[in-house]
Amino acid sequence: MLASLCLVLPACAGLTKSDRYLLRQPVLAAPESALVQKCTGPVSLGDKGLTQAEVERLWRTDRQRLLTCIRRHLALVEFYADRDAALQGQVTK
Repeated sequence: MLASLCLVLPACAGLTKSDRYLLRQPVLAAPESALVQKCTGPVSLGDKGLTQAEVERLWRTDRQRLLTCIRRHLALVEFYADRDAALQGQVTK
């Protein structure tokens, strides 16, 4: 019985992953610096009255800043999703 156990154990060892494979650390890619850049805040309105043209110009600037921030955030989320899927051996696109 003991002799047969000694014969079975070495056969199972060939089915396991090597220690070197298990100790290998995954390489985590860092996002581009543009993706982690802080979003620009809203436009300062100052303390004086504004004309209709100034309000529209400032509103347009705020909307552009907001869209830029949202696009950057979505690109960063996509970067991490792609990276994590690649670490798991999956393809997202």
